[in-house]
Amino acid sequence: MIARDAPDADSALRVAADAGRLVLESGGETYRAEEAMLAFLTAFGAWNGESFATPTGFMLSCDGEDGKSRALVRRVRTRQMNLERISAIDSLARRATAGELGFDAVEAELCALETRSSYPAWLAIPGAALGAGFFSLLFGGSWKDALVAGAVGIALGRMVQRIQRARVSDFFANIAGGAITAFLCMAAAHWGLADAADKAIIGAIMLLVPGVTITNGIRDIIAGDLVAGIARMTDAFMSAAGISIGSGVGLETWMLLTGVLA
Repeated sequence: MIARDAPDADSALRVAADAGRLVLESGGETYRAEEAMLAFLTAFGAWNGESFATPTGFMLSCDGEDGKSRALVRRVRTRQMNLERISAIDSLARRATAGELGFDAVEAELCALETRSSYPAWLAIPGAALGAGFFSLLFGGSWKDALVAGAVGIALGRMVQRIQRARVSDFFANIAGGAITAFLCMAAAHWGLADAADKAIIGAIMLLVPGVTITNGIRDIIAGDLVAGIARMTDAFMSAAGISIGSGVGLETWMLLTGVLA
């Protein structure tokens, strides 16, 4: 057993807040963020810990040995899927609660997790191509449709990376992605590169569909976190609306330029 450090309540609160923020920024459920924060507070000697999280922020409080209460509020401004980070924080919380890790080790691990990316940048592009291509096949497309969807998926992946760096709203990113996808797939079908434009479009569009957000929203509602669940479902609805608007814009632009929709 590794001896525990003895941080003050303020330090324990700060580390617990960092862990909760990382879980929410990585797309984790709100109950998972709350459990992780309370686990770190308990592991480092804080008393009467309470937490309340939503997808866009959380409140955290505890009591110290001096009998005084501490509380903080944090906003969560960026969100992206990183399931590996969520799993690592869960493991870290269990090890800290069991006394296997001290305060300094936990703090160092959280700092390392924040700076570590889930996948290398070079892997995202071929991953997008393979995902889009096989989704096209799944929905009944031909191999030609899959190849077109994969090529469009590469363009879509590059565009999403640029948009994320520019910190553009996800809603407008989905509009742009849907429009580019629909236009390029229609052009490919017109030139004979794809057999069915709709199969290529749906394969590439699946890269933008907020499937995990919908799943987490349902799980939050089932777990009783109604505010968080409704917020996630609203976020998923806005993403779907952006994709639909963008696809319609792309199809309409193609029809205005060529006079045909097929």
